[in-house]
Amino acid sequence: MDELMKWATGICISSAVVCIVELFITDMALEKTVRYVLGALMLCSVIIPLGNVIGDFRADFGTVGEYSGELPKEISEQRIEYLESEIKKLIKNQLEEENIFPLELSVDMDIDESNCISMIRAEIVLEKKDIYSAKRVKEIAEELGIECRVSVVG
Repeated sequence: MDELMKWATGICISSAVVCIVELFITDMALEKTVRYVLGALMLCSVIIPLGNVIGDFRADFGTVGEYSGELPKEISEQRIEYLESEIKKLIKNQLEEENIFPLELSVDMDIDESNCISMIRAEIVLEKKDIYSAKRVKEIAEELGIECRVSVVG
């Protein structure tokens, strides 16, 4: 109710100012311009407080899904899955350029308490015939800045 009273007071004051200014208009050349400015003043005195009231109402009402500083678990999991797949593609492409084709490629990632994703390590499984490529796999991982564990099976 207090807001409504302030709004009405603002309109009354604006109206009084407009009336006083119109009394002093004597020059006909400026009359149209002054009336235009005074009309804009009256319009603003009505609309601006109304906009603030609507904005306050929206703020009081709240928004859907307010951000609390934490992402929902599903979104965090999707971020990890996406990054894991992209890092796997990157490693796989680098290895295939060297004609190294791993049997398995996995990436371990985690999210800490500040919602930052960190990569723990990549694990690459090679066939026994590719045992001589293990050293190059480690070098590629180092170039990419990835901790890597290479296993050979078969």
